[in-house]
Amino acid sequence: GRIQDHSEVGAKLISAFAKRLQLSESNISTMTLLVKQHVTMSIVAQRENIYNEKTLYKFMSKVQTKENLKLLYILTYADINGVGKNIYNTHTAKLLEELYYASLDIASQSDRISDATKRLRIENRIKNVAEYKELSNILKKKTLIIESNLFYFKHKPKDIIAIATEARNVFDYSYSLQNEETLSIEIFRKVPLNLGYLLGKLQHLDVASMDIFTLFDDVKYFKIAFFNQAAEDEIESTKEIIENSFDMHRKIELSPIKLKEEDIKLDCEHSLAYAELIIHTANQRGLLAYLVEKLEESSINITTAKIHSTKNKARDHFLIEKQLNMCDNADNLIKHILEGYN
Repeated sequence: GRIQDHSEVGAKLISAFAKRLQLSESNISTMTLLVKQHVTMSIVAQRENIYNEKTLYKFMSKVQTKENLKLLYILTYADINGVGKNIYNTHTAKLLEELYYASLDIASQSDRISDATKRLRIENRIKNVAEYKELSNILKKKTLIIESNLFYFKHKPKDIIAIATEARNVFDYSYSLQNEETLSIEIFRKVPLNLGYLLGKLQHLDVASMDIFTLFDDVKYFKIAFFNQAAEDEIESTKEIIENSFDMHRKIELSPIKLKEEDIKLDCEHSLAYAELIIHTANQRGLLAYLVEKLEESSINITTAKIHSTKNKARDHFLIEKQLNMCDNADNLIKHILEGYN
């Protein structure tokens, strides 16, 4: 008869009961978590995509440890069997088993689980924003299914809602420019963008940072910030360059780039679906345009880019899809990046 969710009530009751039994703080903490999450494993296994990394990390952010996962698996089995006869069946058993072993594989990745926990807190904050409550149910869902955790970490809840709303209205592409102290460009696109061409044409302004995020409905979001301000008479030509960047046949002669093999690292163990390409080298005009062009030539899809440049150093991180046996041929990709302008 209580209004509050029975899992929350149960967690409070078990905590008080365990203290009366004078159990250790560690055991009380474990028992409280298990009771609070006692239906989570069943819900995730039967209602969510358990083959998706985001689902697994979000699940483990609630479970927290490998030991808790093992105990929750047992508790879930007992709880479902306690509901009634024939509720626990071979189909349910198979789903729970698959979720258990998939989660067990990532249970030791504490950094990624911490990220999932952090993201969950941000999602809950977004749900409390007035602008979010005014969205359609479809857009609410889409706002929270964006793959990249970094997207949520880098933006305030209201900005996330604004970006999602803009993305919902994109047909082919849209863009905007700000040129107060320095130039920055925001682009939403469904159609291909010739990013190497765009960056190459604007290399004289020097890129300070660039974010690339895959949103939803095949929309990608780009935000490119430059060290320098564009001259007033450059604004119209910059818009023209952006428009021309949706022509995939355009090419540009790039400045010579100096890269060494030790400047490049490809981490194929980043996650199940993504590898991370890390470039730490001297900052050079046209470096980013060059790297993007090389990835495009290799048909590598950039899911997220984290670009940080100072006047002297460039620290570029690209999250890229594992595709075309890329990780089996990592040396070939690095070789392709190195060849051409050294």
